[in-house]
Amino acid sequence: MIHRVLLGAAVSVIMFTVGVAGLGWKPYVVMSESMAPSIHAGDLIFVDPHAQSVAQYEIVTYNDPRGPVTHRVVAQAADGALTVKGDANAQADTRAVDRKHVVGPVRLILPHVGWPVEQVRTHPVKIALGALVLALLIPGRRIFALILLGALVAGVAMVPTTVG
Repeated sequence: MIHRVLLGAAVSVIMFTVGVAGLGWKPYVVMSESMAPSIHAGDLIFVDPHAQSVAQYEIVTYNDPRGPVTHRVVAQAADGALTVKGDANAQADTRAVDRKHVVGPVRLILPHVGWPVEQVRTHPVKIALGALVLALLIPGRRIFALILLGALVAGVAMVPTTVG
């Protein structure tokens, strides 16, 4: 019974994610608390790269030398440069963000859905060992279970992340 519930939940999340991604939105998992309380580490966000404009106070994801960053727009210059700030930060970021570096605005936030990605990124050895132990404890088709768990961990590790 519990296997069916877990399988149904997993399939539902996958179908929802594929459906939203079908809109052209890009998924990211937030890895820090800089956007708390709006967005937390482990939340899955969807960013619209096709948006034509960005409004003040909108949350956006942009490319930075340290990787994708998700912060709130607090001001816009006449040349289109954005001043951004993490909600949990006291001050705005020191560098303005050129509009060409903006991936897009955040359109959807799914709390805690990115938790597995966060765990794989922050504790890869523990997750791999846990998956191995779990696969060895599952009766029956152990090779199949090992391959399935390995594929799941690899798939989760490939989801892009952002500093929130």
